[in-house]
Amino acid sequence: MKIGKVLLILGAGAACVVTGGLAAPAIGAVVGTTFMGLSGAAATSAGLAALGGGALAAGGAGMAGGTALIQAVAGGIGILGAGIAKNASDGAKARKQNAELRSELHQQNVDNATKQKVIRQLNNKVEELKQALAEEAAKTNRNEETIRLLQDQLDDVLKTLEVANAA
Repeated sequence: MKIGKVLLILGAGAACVVTGGLAAPAIGAVVGTTFMGLSGAAATSAGLAALGGGALAAGGAGMAGGTALIQAVAGGIGILGAGIAKNASDGAKARKQNAELRSELHQQNVDNATKQKVIRQLNNKVEELKQALAEEAAKTNRNEETIRLLQDQLDDVLKTLEVANAA
């Protein structure tokens, strides 16, 4: 984990500790009113002392302990929340990067698929041209044979004509 992330999470936790300290009297008052049936300053003091494990005289941590407990819980919640938020942010960033990568891979696959299609078409055209060339070469060979045969016939007719003219 990068130091910046750690400092961000610790900073959020510290802000929650401070906020928890500011909220401690209100939380103590709620505890004192709800569970002890008190009101006003007595509810706040009794609620914080109860959260601190009891009054100092009874061996508890008193109001200061209750305030510290609230701050610790708030700080823990702050750190946890900041960590969760950071992880969610990192997760969203990773999902975005993965989506971009999938898109790039898809585009490359499309490009590759297009290239493969063009290559197949070109290979087919090469085969067609080879076949046409072979056919034309075969025609040329047949034509050459025909020309040779016609030339032989012509030569034979010319010999016969010579003999006829000489006789």
